[in-house]
Amino acid sequence: MRASILQVDEEGLLHPLASLSLPFSYSAQLDGVQIGPRAGSCGTAAWRKSPVLTTDIATDPLWDGFSQLILPLGFNVCWSTPILQKDGKVPGTFAFYYRENGPFVASSFHQQLVEACTDLCALAMERELARQRIQRLAFHDALTGLPNRSLLETQVAQLLDAARENGQRVAVLYVDLDRFKHINDSLGHAAGDELLREVAARTRELVRKGGVAGRLPGDEFIVALPLGAGEEANAVIERWQARLMRPLHLSSARVDLSVSMGVAMYPEDGTSTATLLHRAEMGVHQAKAGGPGRVGFFSVELSRAAEERMALERALRAALQAGGLRLHYQPQVELGTGRLHGVEALARWEHPELGSIPPSRFIPLAEECGLMGARGRWALDQACRQLAQWRHDGLVVPNVAVNLSASNFHNLELPTIVAQTLESHGLQASDLLLELTESILLDSHGSALQTIERLHAQGVGLSMDDFGTGYSSLSYLRRLPITELKLDRSFVADLETEPTARALSAAILGIGTSLGLTVVAEGVETEAQKEILQAQGYPVVQGYWFARPMPPEDLPGWMAGQGMGTSGS
Repeated sequence: MRASILQVDEEGLLHPLASLSLPFSYSAQLDGVQIGPRAGSCGTAAWRKSPVLTTDIATDPLWDGFSQLILPLGFNVCWSTPILQKDGKVPGTFAFYYRENGPFVASSFHQQLVEACTDLCALAMERELARQRIQRLAFHDALTGLPNRSLLETQVAQLLDAARENGQRVAVLYVDLDRFKHINDSLGHAAGDELLREVAARTRELVRKGGVAGRLPGDEFIVALPLGAGEEANAVIERWQARLMRPLHLSSARVDLSVSMGVAMYPEDGTSTATLLHRAEMGVHQAKAGGPGRVGFFSVELSRAAEERMALERALRAALQAGGLRLHYQPQVELGTGRLHGVEALARWEHPELGSIPPSRFIPLAEECGLMGARGRWALDQACRQLAQWRHDGLVVPNVAVNLSASNFHNLELPTIVAQTLESHGLQASDLLLELTESILLDSHGSALQTIERLHAQGVGLSMDDFGTGYSSLSYLRRLPITELKLDRSFVADLETEPTARALSAAILGIGTSLGLTVVAEGVETEAQKEILQAQGYPVVQGYWFARPMPPEDLPGWMAGQGMGTSGS
C-alpha cells in the first residue's frame, strides 16, 4: 500500500503535495489535471465530494487516459477520499494505492487510517490556505491581484540586482489613468473597479517577459521593464501606450482610455528602487501638467524645479504662520472727481533669503498646496484691521477690496467669518468688497453660489475680477448679486493700438452700466489709456499711472499729494 495527498486549487486543478512512497515522476504528471467525472479516482472523488474505489485501474473508465501512468508502477487498485472542509469545499484528496484487490482494501483499519488522515489534512490545509490568504492580503492588491507597493518594491529591487549583474537598463514607469474620477462619478464605482481590473490584466500581459508590475492606491500603476540590447525606452513606451489606451468595453459602456506616464531610467536616473519610483512619479506630474495622454521623462532640471517648489512651499507655510506676508494697497480713483473710490489689498512676500517673490509665483503655489483658504482668511483680517486703523487716524478710505479664491467661496462658513471679522474691527459690511473670478461661474459646487448669496444679503460688496478673460455666461452674470465689474488689464494694455480692444472695453462698460454695476478699469499705465477710458465713460480706474501698490504707511502721503484730505480736513 502507498499513500498520496493531492491539493485541489480554486480552479479545480490537482497539484501533488505528498507522495513519499510513490515515484516523483508519477505525481508530477498529475500536476494541473482538471477534476471531473472521469479524472481517475482522485479527480473524480474531488468532483463527486465522496470516496471513489477503483478495484481494476486497467479496465475502469474513470482511469481512461491516466491508467498508463500508474500501471507500470505495479498498482492496479486506488481508493481515494476527498478532504472536506467545514464549508463543504474540497481542498484536496487522500488516496491509498494497492497492487491488487483483496480483503485488506478499504478494511476497517484502513478506514480508520483514512478518517484520521483526512481530518489532519483538512486542518493542515485550512491553516495553510489561511496563511496564503493573509500573505496575499499583505502583499497583493485585493481588487486587481497585482502586487501592492510593499511586494512591488521588493520585486523591483530584485529586478535591479539582476540588471546590474547583466549590464541591462531598466525603464521604471509610473502610469496614471486620466479622468478616472470622471469615469467613476459618471458610470459608478462598479464600472471604475471593472476598468481597474481590465487595466491590470493588460499590464500583467505586457510584463510577462521579465518585467514586474503593481498597483498603488487609487488609479496608479508601477511597471519596471528590463530593456534588451539596443532597445530604446521610447519604442517600449509607445508600444505600452498603444496597448493600454485601446478602448475598453465595460459592462455598462465603452470607455476611451487615456493614460499619462512618468519615466525614470536605471542606471541613469538612479540605482535604488525608492529613487527611481520617486523620479518616475515626478515625471508623471510633469506629464499631467501638459494635458492627458502625455509622457514625462525625469530630468535633472525637473528634480531641481521640484526641490525649489518644495522649499518654496515650506517657506510659504512658514510665512503664513509667522506673518511673513504683507498686504500692499493700490488706490482706485474716480475719474470724474479725482476722489479716492477705494483701495485693493494685494499680497506681497519679501523673503529674507529668497528676496521678493512675485504673486504670480506664490499665489498658484498656494492654490496647488491647499493654502488659499488660510491666505484668504489672513488677507481678510489684515485688510479690515488696516482700514480700521486708517479711519482711527482720520484717513478717508471708503472701502477695501480683498481677493478671494474659489476655495474660499466653497466654504459655507465664509459669511460668518466675514461678519465676525468686520465686527471685531468695528466696520460695516459696506466697508468691504470681495473680489471673485469668472471661474466661480463655471464651478460645479453649489456651495459657492450659496455663499455669494449670503454675503450679498449681509451687505458685503462683490466684485467680478478680470472680467472678459473667462468663459462665463451672461445669464449667470445677470443672476449673480455682484456690485462691480473689473475690466481686465489685457484689454487696457491694447487700447492705444487695437480698435477691437477699444470696442470690447466700451461693450463691457455698456454691459455693466445696463446691469447697474460700477465698472472699474485696472492696469492703467499711460495717460493715453486714461484719456480713452475717460472718454468712454469709465467711472473708476486703477493702475501704475495713478499709483503702484504701496505699504499701508505710504497711503496717507500719497493721498495728501493728490489733494485727498483726512476726515478732519
